[in-house]
Amino acid sequence: MDAIMNLLNAKVVLANKHCELTDRYKKLKTDQERVIFTFNVMLEYDLVPGTTGMPKNAKESEKLREQGNKVFIKGALNNMTCIEALKLYTMSVAFAPYPSEQLALAYANRSAVLFQLGLHSECIQDIDRALVLNYPDNLRAKLYVRKTECLMILGSCSVEDILKEAQHWLDKMSLNDTNKKKLRSKLDTLHCKVAQTEQPVKDNLIRAEVRKSGNEPPLPTIASYNNEVPCASDAVAIKYNACYGRHVIATRNIRPGEVIAVEKPYTLLLIKQNVHTHCSNCLKVCWANIPCNYCTYAMYCSEECRYAEWKKCHDVECAVFPALIEHDCYNLDLLSIRLAVLAVREAGSMKELRTMLKKLEECDDPRTKGFSQDGKLHSDKYISIYSLVTNSEKRPGLDLFRRSLDTCFILYFLATRTVMFGAKLPEDLSVLSKNDDVTFFGSLILRHQQIIPSNVHSFSEEQGLECVERGIAAMPFGSLINHSCNPNIIRHSRSKHMLVYAMYPIRKGEQLFDNYGQHYAIMPRAIRQQKLLKQYYFTCNCIPCQENWPLYHELKSFKTLVKKAEDKVKIKKALRKFNTYVDIATEGNVQDKPYIIEDLLKMLQILYDYVPMPCHEMSNVVETLKRVYDLNGNRFIIPQIWTNQK
Repeated sequence: MDAIMNLLNAKVVLANKHCELTDRYKKLKTDQERVIFTFNVMLEYDLVPGTTGMPKNAKESEKLREQGNKVFIKGALNNMTCIEALKLYTMSVAFAPYPSEQLALAYANRSAVLFQLGLHSECIQDIDRALVLNYPDNLRAKLYVRKTECLMILGSCSVEDILKEAQHWLDKMSLNDTNKKKLRSKLDTLHCKVAQTEQPVKDNLIRAEVRKSGNEPPLPTIASYNNEVPCASDAVAIKYNACYGRHVIATRNIRPGEVIAVEKPYTLLLIKQNVHTHCSNCLKVCWANIPCNYCTYAMYCSEECRYAEWKKCHDVECAVFPALIEHDCYNLDLLSIRLAVLAVREAGSMKELRTMLKKLEECDDPRTKGFSQDGKLHSDKYISIYSLVTNSEKRPGLDLFRRSLDTCFILYFLATRTVMFGAKLPEDLSVLSKNDDVTFFGSLILRHQQIIPSNVHSFSEEQGLECVERGIAAMPFGSLINHSCNPNIIRHSRSKHMLVYAMYPIRKGEQLFDNYGQHYAIMPRAIRQQKLLKQYYFTCNCIPCQENWPLYHELKSFKTLVKKAEDKVKIKKALRKFNTYVDIATEGNVQDKPYIIEDLLKMLQILYDYVPMPCHEMSNVVETLKRVYDLNGNRFIIPQIWTNQK
C-alpha cells in the first residue's frame, strides 16, 4: 500500500490540492464520513484498485514442486533441506487447482519428505490425499509401498491389505519402467518383514506419540472468578480515571504466580509468514496442511478446521486476503476485516449490528462501556472489542488518512468480489461511496485499523531459544492492562487462550502492568518513550522511566545491593538451584517438572523482599520463569530426520 499512497500523494501535489484536501479531511467527525471522503478522492484521482489475487495456478504449482525436487531429491539430505523442500511442496499444494494432477503430485512428493522426517501419520494422510485425486497409475505402486512402510512402523494391522494394493499396481507397471525392479525388491523385503513381525515397533510408536501436538498441560484454574469479568480472578477490578483511562487494579494482595486471567481471545489471526507451517483456523503447527479449495492463502490441519473457518469468516476472506497480500498489506488489515465480518455475523445482520452499536454509544460510563446487558465484560462479544481505545483524536491527519485509504481498498475488494452486501457490487467507486451499508461497514474496518495497533497482542510460541510470534490476538480484558517498562504480570500463550500470571507481589490497590514490547533492560529510556508515544500516544512514567534504570549489562548484583550479611546468605540459599533450572529451560525439558516454577517463584519472592530494584539476579530469574511458562504452552518444534530406518 505504500506505493499506492505515494502515487496518490504525487497526483495531489501535482494538482496543488494537498493543503485543501488536508483541511477538508481534518474537519470530518466520523469514520463513515472519512470513508466516503476517501472514496471520492480515489475517484477524483483515478485510483482504482487492481490485483490478480494470486489465484490457483497449475504452472506455478509445477514450478514450486520442481523447486522442491531440486532441494530434496538432488540436494544433500539433511534436516534443513527437508524442511525447505517441505515448505516448497506445501506451497505447490496451495497453488494447485482442485482437483488436479498437480495437487496429487504435490501431496505425493510431500509425503516423501514427511517419511524422511519420521512424520509417518502425516505421510499416510498425504498419500491417501494423492491417491483419491488424479494421481498417475504408473506411480501408485511407489505410494502404496511407502504407505506400507509407515503402517509397519506405526504397528497397524492393515498392512497386508496395503501390500496387496502395492502388488496390484506394481503388476500394472510397464516392463520397461526402470523403477519396477527397484519397487519389486522393496516389496519383497516388506513381505518378509510382515511375516516376521508380530509386534509393532514400540520405539517408533513412542516417538510418534511424543511428536503429537496437544500435549500441553491443562489450563490453570482460578480460585474465585470475577463478577464483572468472567475470564478473570476476583483479585482484580476494572477502574477508570482521566490519567490512566480504563485500567486494572488489585482488590487484595496478590502473590507471585497467582493466576489473574485465562482469556480466550475474541479472535486469533495467523500471521502470513506462518501460513505454510500452521493451521489458519486453530493456529497449531501442522507439517501436512491442506489448502482452501479456492484461494492460495489459507491452509488447514484438517477438513474440520477448513470447514469451521469457512463458516466463520473465510467464505468472505477467501476472495479478499490474497488480493490484499499482493498489495503488501499487513496483518493489521487482515484482522480489521475479520473483526468486521465476525461483528455482522454475531449480530445477525448489518441492521441489527447498527442497533447494537447505537445502544453502546449511548453508554455514558467510560468504565463499563463495552459491557453486555448482564453487566459483564465478555471476551466473546464484539462490543467488548469495539469499545477499546482508538486514539483517533491523537493521531496525525496523515496517519488517519492512510488508514482510510487502506480501508477503502479493502472495501472495494469486499464489495466487488464477495456477496457481503447481498450481491457483488459494480466496480464503480461513486456507487460504493453512496451505498450506506458499504460505508458503514467501512467505518467498522477503519475503527479496527485504529484499535488494533493500541490493543492487539502477539500470540506467541517457543521456537528454539526464542519466543516468536505465531499470530495476533484480540483480547478485550487483556487490552485494559496498562504498560510498564518493568511489568508485574506475565502473559503466556496456550493453543486457544492467553494466560495472565502475577510476576511480582502486587499489593491491594496497586495497578497491574503488562509490557508492550519496550522493556527497561533491553532498550534505553529515550527510545522506549519515543516508541510508546508513536504507537500508543502516551509518555511512560513508570518507575524505570522515572529513575532511568540501567540496561541489563549494567545491572548490579544483589551482592553489591544488599548490605546485611544474613540477607545475602538467605538469597544465596534461595538461588542455589538457579543455574540448574537455567540449563533445563535451555534444553526445553520442563513439562514434567512443575517444581521448577514453584522454586523460581520462591527465588523471586526472596529477591523482592531483600533486594532493591533493579537487580541482575532478579532479571535473570524473571526471564527464566517466563521461559518455563512459555515452554508449557505453544511450541514450534522442527522435526528431525528419522534415523531408525532399516
